[in-house]
Amino acid sequence: MSEQPDRYELRARQLRILAGLHRKRAAELDMAAEAALATRSMRRFAELLTEAEVRQLSEHPDLAELNVQLEGFYGDGPVRPDEEST
Repeated sequence: MSEQPDRYELRARQLRILAGLHRKRAAELDMAAEAALATRSMRRFAELLTEAEVRQLSEHPDLAELNVQLEGFYGDGPVRPDEEST
């Protein structure tokens, strides 16, 4: 017959399982912290990219003129068929 583990072995096993769960949760929180920092970096990158595009558009008169032409042709937004004037 096999002997039952004593209460100290059982308690040690429980504590090791609990320690593993804490390591898992700590890893999840560390990953969430890195994701927050990556979000900040991506947001800053998008801001810089938008600034660069606006600057490039304003520095090139051909692009600015094309933008004005497109706005004049298409207007501020799409026109619904029931709003068109005849």
